Parts: sequence; C-alpha cells; structure tokens
Amino acid sequence: MNAQFLKLLGGWLGVPTLIALLFTFGNGAIPSAESQSALLTPTPLPTSRPLREPAGVTPHDPNISFIDSQSAMCYRPVPGTGTCYLAWNYLYVTASSGQYVISMTVAIDGGIRAYQSGFFQTYMYIPGDMYGRGFKVTCGLPGASGDPLFGKSYRYEIRARETGGLAAANYGTVVCPADASKLFLPNILR
Repeated sequence: MNAQFLKLLGGWLGVPTLIALLFTFGNGAIPSAESQSALLTPTPLPTSRPLREPAGVTPHDPNISFIDSQSAMCYRPVPGTGTCYLAWNYLYVTASSGQYVISMTVAIDGGIRAYQSGFFQTYMYIPGDMYGRGFKVTCGLPGASGDPLFGKSYRYEIRARETGGLAAANYGTVVCPADASKLFLPNILR
C-alpha cells in the first residue's frame, strides 16, 4: 500500500481501524478495487448521542460510559473579594466493556472550562487538585440565586465520550456563598 492511500485511509477511518486493516492486509495481500472503494466510503455520524439515565438498567439497555462526580461545592477563600471557586474532590469516568474513553469536558453555565482527552484508556480519574483551587466564578450579591442567604447559582455539566460513539453526562446546580468585592475610594477634597 502506498503512503498517500494510508494517509487518506487513516484520516477517514481513524487510527484504531487503520491499525486493524494494516494487520489484516499486512501479509502482502492487496485488497481488490471494490473492497478499497468500500473502505474509503465515509460512514455518516450519528445525529444524537444517548445520555446516561439514573433509572434502573434492564438487559436491553445499552452499556454506556459512567461518570462518578461527587457533589460540586462552591467556596469563598477570601471574604470581601467577590471571588468564589467551584470544585469537586475528583471526577471519574469509565468506558463500557470493550471501549475506550475519548474525552471528558466540564462546562459551567454553558461554557467549557476543562477538556481532557484519553488515549486507549478504559477509565479516566481526575483528582480535584489537578484544577488547583477550582474554577473561578463570581460569588454574587445576597439573593442572586433567589435565596437571600446565598449568592449566585451555577449550572455545571460533565460529559464523557467513548470510542463506541456513546456518551454520558452528569448535570447539576451549585449555589455560592454571597460576597461582593469592597472597593474603598479615597476622599479627595477640592
């Protein structure tokens, strides 16, 4: 097989499929023109990805990835700064049997704040201190979340994808303590 054909084939099929094909045809056998055209025909991507549901699993349910993330917490390290941090103790993703984890993302209020990618691994463990203090957010004024004792609330979404094309997601909302930055301006007399 020539290098240009392998490069084209690797771009369409991906590395794991290309390795399997090279192993299959690596004994010197050259595939026919019909089988080459069948290999080069791209397959359409699925339009929707199933999400992991917390309901009971039945024998007919597909095996998809699993995400373990303890409840998120929002804390204020220094009062009077208006700065809070969202953090988890750890994030753990495991792929279904025979699959590998491709990626995991953490989004806060719709914006992606972290992205991890996997390479031939069946699980991914991210300790909380890998993100330092956590993800920096604004604490908010008292009542910003609807509760007069707390500040703003934030939606988070943790998503994982695996090589089989399936995905899992965890959603939640966390409320931060109320805090505002205090700025003192000097009194200047004219």
